[in-house]
Amino acid sequence: MLQGQKPQEKKLSLKNLDVLEYKISVVDYPHEFFKVKADKKLKPGKSAEIKLKPIKELPAEGFKKVLTIDLQGKENTRVTVPVIYAVGAPPASSPKK
Repeated sequence: MLQGQKPQEKKLSLKNLDVLEYKISVVDYPHEFFKVKADKKLKPGKSAEIKLKPIKELPAEGFKKVLTIDLQGKENTRVTVPVIYAVGAPPASSPKK
């Protein structure tokens, strides 16, 4: 993200390659920065989304956090995904001729 830009909602897509259906629970995420909304179920062969929406101005120095997802079904699975926010300087304008 470039300096001066507002943080946008980000989406994470999960695809179920299994024959089992799973219930999705987001068990850990950076509460201080984001509101999280997730689909409730992940059906066999289908995809589900998890959305992270910034709830306040994100720190200029950036951060590294994690998002942990619990998939509950006949077999339980827990997935941890890095959430990294970094700010870059805006591109320099071209010199005028």
